[in-house]
Amino acid sequence: MAGFVVAWDFGTSSVKTVVCTSEGEVVGSAVAGYELYHPQPGWAEQNPGEWWAAVSKSTREAVEAAKVKVKDVEAVSISAQMAGLVPVDRSGEPLRPAIIWLDNRAEEQAKRLAGNMLSMLVTFVRITGGAPGPKDVISKIVWLRENEPQVFEKAYKFLDAKDYLIFRLTGKYYTSWDCASVTWMFDSRKGRMRWSELICRKAGIPLEKLCEPVPSPTIVGELTAEAAKDLGLREGTPVVCGCGDITAATVGSGAVREKQVHAYIGTSSWVVAPVRDRKLSIRYYIGSLCSSDPTKYILVGEQECSGVCYRWLRDNFGYKYVVEAGREGVDAYRVMDRVAAEAEPGSKKLIFTPWMYGERSPLNDHTVRGGFINLSLAHGEAHVLRAILEGVAYHIRWILEGVQKLIGRVSSINLIGGGAQSELWCQIIADVAGVKVRQMKDPLEAGSRGAALTASVALGYYKSFDELEKVVPVRKEFEPDPENRGIYDELYQKFKLVYRKLKKMYRELNK
Repeated sequence: MAGFVVAWDFGTSSVKTVVCTSEGEVVGSAVAGYELYHPQPGWAEQNPGEWWAAVSKSTREAVEAAKVKVKDVEAVSISAQMAGLVPVDRSGEPLRPAIIWLDNRAEEQAKRLAGNMLSMLVTFVRITGGAPGPKDVISKIVWLRENEPQVFEKAYKFLDAKDYLIFRLTGKYYTSWDCASVTWMFDSRKGRMRWSELICRKAGIPLEKLCEPVPSPTIVGELTAEAAKDLGLREGTPVVCGCGDITAATVGSGAVREKQVHAYIGTSSWVVAPVRDRKLSIRYYIGSLCSSDPTKYILVGEQECSGVCYRWLRDNFGYKYVVEAGREGVDAYRVMDRVAAEAEPGSKKLIFTPWMYGERSPLNDHTVRGGFINLSLAHGEAHVLRAILEGVAYHIRWILEGVQKLIGRVSSINLIGGGAQSELWCQIIADVAGVKVRQMKDPLEAGSRGAALTASVALGYYKSFDELEKVVPVRKEFEPDPENRGIYDELYQKFKLVYRKLKKMYRELNK
């Protein structure tokens, strides 16, 4: 490939911009952040203007770091956080702050949409492959109509984060099938792939306020003069629709074929498996979304809090780890890992539940909270640190259990995200889940790599997404240690028991 792709991995706290080859090899990158606002308990908002400022800044810096010529950038593509809501007017100006995926305000709306009538729940599942919760877009739009009717009426389009960026890049309104499918307003049955008139009518959402849905590897326009000036790129550069973060990471993980599985550990976590047909588990709250690959779906189980639990401990109690890391010139998490490794597997039967902001799969309970169970004077800092890593691993196993009931036994997981940089965590997950863990090379780049590789498919460098399996390299493999299986099997069962025993209390405490 003579040219390059600029790809944005647009997360909850920052955007990472990379310049990649057609094989997804990163030759330059930069990061710029933006604020997350919580105007009320359970609310989570961001300023779309801050998004664009971060995109502009990081793009210029990434291109400069890559030392490539602007004329050699063949396309741009996006990976972005999903399940957000940005209402814009006819000129594309946001009418209020973005309500992002973390926001939990639409609980009552979600209950009315699908929770009160079995017939409506069945309709959602039949058409969309799942049903909405309080953090999903359809619930948020209904909340907007009921609580901010002037914004609802004035809104020309309801955008997700990626849709907003596409508009800023091209002046056009498009969304990808995967982002549309996670709204639970999208008819994702094979041969349909369009907004559901029935569901939108019942929810009171006009179809004309929604973007045109297209497959991820679709060129949706070209950079406008204004966007090119802001980004320091060439006017007319093709813009690929791109993917949501989960589907981009699927591509970037290399687990692109059926019965392959990847897990992501970042602020949140997920377990994903590509499938040829839609599958669903109501018991495990696992559903199917459209994929970056138009020929497949992805089976998804999401965990709300994973890496953020480790960060919470570092930020609130880990100043000494930060100081020591600065002295050694390493990341504070590696210092924490070193301490955690001093504790025996099972952390002397200390169990941490990582449900610090409610939970999706397999609980679908926004009232549940985290905690340490069985804490005693015999436990020290090493046990506490290791218990956090193990708690996240128990929950990943719980989701994987549901995935395997739908697709059969899997022998390995491709691990990506910030948590995949920890060899200790990789080994703990292998031991807890009883599967080989493949630590992918450059695990932090999976989202942007997936967006770039999607652009490479759009540009014709690959005939299918299946070809990308061999493009993404593995850094190291971790086999389960059979000596640890007994203790982890016991504690995993106790981990699940914690929720069953305490869920009533959680609901009373966190109404």
